[in-house]
Amino acid sequence: MRDADAFDDTAFIGLARSAKRDPYRLSLFAHHLEPEERPLVVLPIQGGTLLVTADRLLELRAHLEVHGAWNVKQFQGYAVHTTIERETVRDVAHEVRASVDPVGNRRTEDRLLLTTDDGPAEFLVSKGPDGTLSDEDFVVLRGAVLGPQPK
Repeated sequence: MRDADAFDDTAFIGLARSAKRDPYRLSLFAHHLEPEERPLVVLPIQGGTLLVTADRLLELRAHLEVHGAWNVKQFQGYAVHTTIERETVRDVAHEVRASVDPVGNRRTEDRLLLTTDDGPAEFLVSKGPDGTLSDEDFVVLRGAVLGPQPK
């Protein structure tokens, strides 16, 4: 099984740029990698983490199980929610949608829009008063997704 060392050359972007690189959490991500699969980018997204590897995009979400009479949720690791093979991705766009709710609060949705051979795919990066993915981080992400593929 792979461990946190698999992430030594990985770019941490978005809110992960300033986050502590927790070896335990990274080893849980590494559990979903193939033996020689190389992670390129880690990006926290709404409800999970987007992991771009040399071969695919993985949306990982926390796996919680309910235990006991009080329905206490216990963290069990990460589960793969979505997998997209990199070779099927034709384009990646970044869109920030701003709106105002009925009370007058500004709400922003930061999204990644992918064009794939299987149709469009979308990842919600964040919801809040402002977007979280900078233009510079998007360039890194786009380059990792659309860049050279392993042979």
